Amino acid sequence: MTPDPAVADRVGPRSRRPAWLALHARPAEAARARSFASAEVFGLPFDPYEIGLVTSEIVTNAIRAALALRPWPDDLWPIGVQMTTTHRYVYLAVTDPDGRRMAAPDDGGLLAEHGRGLSIVDHLAAARWVTYAEHGKTVHVVITASEVTLTPTELQWIRDAR
Repeated sequence: MTPDPAVADRVGPRSRRPAWLALHARPAEAARARSFASAEVFGLPFDPYEIGLVTSEIVTNAIRAALALRPWPDDLWPIGVQMTTTHRYVYLAVTDPDGRRMAAPDDGGLLAEHGRGLSIVDHLAAARWVTYAEHGKTVHVVITASEVTLTPTELQWIRDAR
């Protein structure tokens, strides 16, 4: 799909090439993903803590989903992280091998130890959606720079470009 030039000029200029990270299905990999994402936005108009938090929440869910399928040997990297940054937004995609439908976000209440991650992501992100494939799913997230609001047309262009 060719985007409207006015939208493309606002959404796509000055984008960096995508950055990729492959992860093992181990809980400790969420910290690695957080560091990766925070480093990718260093010096850009984003809060590295927030970007790292969103990334680790999505990656933690992906790791749990992968481990629910089966144990993974050390020579396999079933979790994939892709990030693309522009001066206006960060696009994050986390892929895991579990193609089952995701449960709806649950805030879990004040004392809950699990279930609040997607609510945190939804609070910090401009958009979140999931695509499913035969052998897995990808969670897509768009986070805007401070003082940036993407129009519905811009968000649709980002979704369609994926």
